[in-house]
Amino acid sequence: MGMVGRIGGNMPIPEYVRRQIVRLLYDNDLAGLYRSYRWGSDLWEDGFPDIARLEHEVSEAARNGRLSLSQALDVAEWGGIRDRTRIRCSEPIRIILYIDGKPAPWLMSKADEIVHILETWVRGFGPTYSSKFLRFAVPQVYGAIDTRLVRVFGSGDPGMQRYRLLDLEATRFDTRWAVLASQRSWPKEYATWIAILRAIADALNQNEVRCPHPERLTRAGLRADGIWAAADVEMALFSYATGVLEGRY
Repeated sequence: MGMVGRIGGNMPIPEYVRRQIVRLLYDNDLAGLYRSYRWGSDLWEDGFPDIARLEHEVSEAARNGRLSLSQALDVAEWGGIRDRTRIRCSEPIRIILYIDGKPAPWLMSKADEIVHILETWVRGFGPTYSSKFLRFAVPQVYGAIDTRLVRVFGSGDPGMQRYRLLDLEATRFDTRWAVLASQRSWPKEYATWIAILRAIADALNQNEVRCPHPERLTRAGLRADGIWAAADVEMALFSYATGVLEGRY
């Protein structure tokens, strides 16, 4: 794929990460990876029904300043959190994500502050679930970060690392993994991750590589047909990471 311009433009992405992004784009078919995304009941062939439902509900609540425990629990259930009883928050969750119905202009530049604010509001949400919540609240700007992505694009699992994009570490506890908020690079590296997703989306859109959105998403007004959003790129990278962990890549 021929790159247009410099990957990431003026975004705060280290030069070695820009080179890794270019290599990733040359090596992989992100549209194909997006189509192969699967999580629970969400399959491309079925139109990603749970994702569509949650994006509609959570983004609508965010626009109206009515984010609540109910949406936090819905996202937690979708993600398969181990213990929902730990999740607590005051309502409404006071975080401004939209201005006049559009994503607030500071969401990119202050992504690390936004995710930190959300963590303080929603007890029981660490990095993974705070980022998932933001992903459903503003999918045009934000994508999730979880242990699969960190094991493949960060550190903590050397045998699974492929493209080193992040200075984040996944930690193993018996049979499960976690992304700990106590590590020095959090939440700064969340901002890096969001810049990476935006840079990849911009490169794909500029090169007219269409995102194969299911009709359900475009019909509901959740996506502009064929235009990559940050959450779409995250889904494609999640599919790649899943393939690495399953031994397919």
